[in-house]
Amino acid sequence: MTDPPPPDPDGFARDDRFVRALLRRFVSDPNVIDDLAQETWLAVLKQAGSGYLGHAWLSTVARNFAFQTQRANQRRLLRESKVARGLAVEPDGDVRFDADLRARVLAAVADLDEHYRDIVRQRFFEDLTPAEIAERTEIPIETVRTRLRRALAQVHRALMRRGL
Repeated sequence: MTDPPPPDPDGFARDDRFVRALLRRFVSDPNVIDDLAQETWLAVLKQAGSGYLGHAWLSTVARNFAFQTQRANQRRLLRESKVARGLAVEPDGDVRFDADLRARVLAAVADLDEHYRDIVRQRFFEDLTPAEIAERTEIPIETVRTRLRRALAQVHRALMRRGL
């Protein structure tokens, strides 16, 4: 069995531009494009023994990852919409209830550990996206999303304990 030829940096850069341009047709978020390009190159590395498989193979793999991500996002949104509860308070509702609810939520957020509280503050009080929070805090975006998810679960549990 012969060893595969050494990688060609210029060819890789050209192919990476090709993959990213293709992914931009399907995805607008640059962070998602980065993730999908990495998944595509991981698939290439797994097939490294087969030799170079060409742009047709690269485009098929990249497109498949993009479609899988879109389908997963659609399924997640559908699941979330099925379990979401309407918590809207009518504008002509009890103002005292609004203030009480706000106070309970703020108290639950204040009880969070500092790293969770900071993420919640930036997300909901400064209206930053997870990507902006990740950039600002120099924390990986998945860590920001995980902390936000855990913080919201803790706030939810605290509100349920307090009878909301």
